[in-house]
Amino acid sequence: MDYKWLGHNIQVIRKLKGLTQQELSDQIGINLQSLSKIERGINYPTFDTLQKLTEILEVTANELLAGELKSTSHIEAKILKFLEREERLNVELAHGQYDNPLDEDEWIEYELQKLREYITDYIHSDKRNASDLYPLKKLIQGQKLQKLIDRYDDYYSFDLFGETIEGHKQVNPYLPETVKTIIADEEGHISSSLEFPDNSGE
Repeated sequence: MDYKWLGHNIQVIRKLKGLTQQELSDQIGINLQSLSKIERGINYPTFDTLQKLTEILEVTANELLAGELKSTSHIEAKILKFLEREERLNVELAHGQYDNPLDEDEWIEYELQKLREYITDYIHSDKRNASDLYPLKKLIQGQKLQKLIDRYDDYYSFDLFGETIEGHKQVNPYLPETVKTIIADEEGHISSSLEFPDNSGE
């Protein structure tokens, strides 16, 4: 048995199954550092840990120990590279502020810039079809609607507790003076309650 490829094969199969190191370590009952050392070939798993790995990854011990995994196609290799790039970007955006000289405001601006670039590259790809963008449109539409609902809830809370929103950036759309109130007159005609200047010249 060749232990040289054990950690490599565990890592390859874990990623193909869409599991993070944390998720796999939780399932087999060891800590994250132990699994990381196994995947890097620094430590070897105990028999019990190896048995749990084979059960969760749905492979045999021989497949893990028989040498470099040969079942990955060129498409799977591309998938693994994509996942590695995505994971690096996620880590950078989630934790990079702790390891860089930027202050908080500069880091927020940098984070927004990277996210805008990522989304823009996806949208403007030459191979992008309209059907690819519909799920993104649906997501944005949901976010916009939720923001509107949150604003309504804020204004409703102000009204409920008799508070004021004076000085707030957003104008309350529910104040009477901001709305054109349409009323019906005695003759059944519709007219605006706002007063308009008389331009008849009389």
